[in-house]
Amino acid sequence: MDKEVSLAFRHLLDLARAAYNKNINMFSDFLSVREVAVLKRQAADLPGGRFFLFGGLDDAERVMACFPALYEEREDIKFPISCIEIQVKSAKFEQNSLTHRDFLGAILGLGIDRKLLGDIYLITENNKAVKAFIFCNEKIENFLIKELIQVGRHQVGCIAVSADEALVVRKIEDRYGTVSSLRLDVVIGEVFNLSRSKVKDLIDKEKVAVNACAVIQGHYQVKPSDIISVRGFGKFIFYEILGHTKKEKIQIHLGKYC
Repeated sequence: MDKEVSLAFRHLLDLARAAYNKNINMFSDFLSVREVAVLKRQAADLPGGRFFLFGGLDDAERVMACFPALYEEREDIKFPISCIEIQVKSAKFEQNSLTHRDFLGAILGLGIDRKLLGDIYLITENNKAVKAFIFCNEKIENFLIKELIQVGRHQVGCIAVSADEALVVRKIEDRYGTVSSLRLDVVIGEVFNLSRSKVKDLIDKEKVAVNACAVIQGHYQVKPSDIISVRGFGKFIFYEILGHTKKEKIQIHLGKYC
């Protein structure tokens, strides 16, 4: 565990102790996949041993942790998370080539700390960004709506919306393929057309997450409903095994987030 992640876990441990001693819900900032992995590994060290994770949508990658009060159940807890819709309004729309990084850079440029921001979902039409949804700590909702007026060279407008609106417009494209095994590195290579060595490098650099938790072993066996993200390439959900070919290849069905 490196120094940065170690400090982050110590803070989470302090939150868990406060929740246990005061019998109140305590919430973290948004956690990275590495921090989530450490939290899950060290769960036995937490007073009470309980925590819940949520990032605005059930399949979010960046999530908050809630250390609950005694007897508090997940369905009764409201995480302090807001969803902001960012609409591109620029008259130069035909030149629009905005990326996820552009939206994140514009928001960080306002002086907002990354730990207050969750996932960003980019919505495109005809390969042009038309809007984005970002989940954030509710305490910066009003500031973000008021101050974020430009992304790249494009004018934007922001409004608070329900998470359901992001869920409705987000696209997941059905994909099919064949793999020699259900090893994580093999499946990723098939989905993103990457060599085994390239996938190994991404895994070694902790750029691969399964179910919002960093994975550092390529031999992990992918299971139905696993959500796999590869930083810089995208995210997909593994749906099912469809069968086997005559050469004993495994036929798979997945959904790639667009």
